[in-house]
Amino acid sequence: MQVELMTDVLGDNDAAAQENQQLLADHNVLAVDLMGSPGCGKTSILEKVIQQLKGLTVRVIEGDVATANDAERIEAAGAEAFQINTGGMCHLNAPMVRRAIDKMDLASTDLLLIENVGNLVCPAAFKLGAQFRFVVCSIPEGDDKPEKYPVAFRTCQGIILNKLDLIPHSPFDTEKFWNLCQQLQPEAVQFATSCTTGEGITELCQWLTEQHSQLTSA
Repeated sequence: MQVELMTDVLGDNDAAAQENQQLLADHNVLAVDLMGSPGCGKTSILEKVIQQLKGLTVRVIEGDVATANDAERIEAAGAEAFQINTGGMCHLNAPMVRRAIDKMDLASTDLLLIENVGNLVCPAAFKLGAQFRFVVCSIPEGDDKPEKYPVAFRTCQGIILNKLDLIPHSPFDTEKFWNLCQQLQPEAVQFATSCTTGEGITELCQWLTEQHSQLTSA
């Protein structure tokens, strides 16, 4: 019974995610879902992207168990934020995201960034309707993250390794990390960033701009 119930839940969510994706595509909105453990730097990356990205109107959906702290940071960085508090759930789902989407002006939105709840387990099972899903990892978490959370890496289209400035103070093996990522998801686009030094943020912004351009010209 448990397996059947979970299958029903995921099936309903996938259908809602497809509706979200179609709605966003109809409005030429590029959507990116960011997964990552608490403290990996998801919000900091979004802040830097918002501040540096030129020519695109960005809106952000913030998923948290409680508080609007991250949404407040996003708005201070210059983008409109839509807060989702899950009340204890460890992930966002497609219906939650749809309720947030329905509150925003899609006609004037170019890029929708969705910061999922800090977790690399549950969010991997729930599609949200974004065209791309990124996994964010950071140097202090260790170079074995892909081995510990393989589903998250197998289901992503992009990987960000954050907090590069801490490499001199850590035994983190970057070659091992990227080799593990390559084994799990060889087609994922890869970025290495530091929100302290700004390394890699320009390249990430360029990629987002290119993806939006391809979406609108299709």
